[in-house]
Amino acid sequence: MTKLLEWLLGVSLIGVAWGLVTFDLLDLQLPPKYRELAWPMPVYLLVAFGCYSLAAVSYRVATFNDCEDAAKELQAQIKEAKEDLKKKGLKM
Repeated sequence: MTKLLEWLLGVSLIGVAWGLVTFDLLDLQLPPKYRELAWPMPVYLLVAFGCYSLAAVSYRVATFNDCEDAAKELQAQIKEAKEDLKKKGLKM
């Protein structure tokens, strides 16, 4: 099962549960307090997902590893390419 299918399954299950509670489709006779709490639940979940996403991206950026050896190698290749182009007559 791909990650997309997992997310779609989870969202659809939450959506079905929300619809059942909000519109009282199964005639559960829940107190009105539960129905009032269920109405804004998708907005709360969207805000929670946004906060989680922001925290996850921030953490990944903060712990991103630098590749110093690769950076040095790239700088050397750039210098070598510039020297080669100068030999071939390119004026910089």
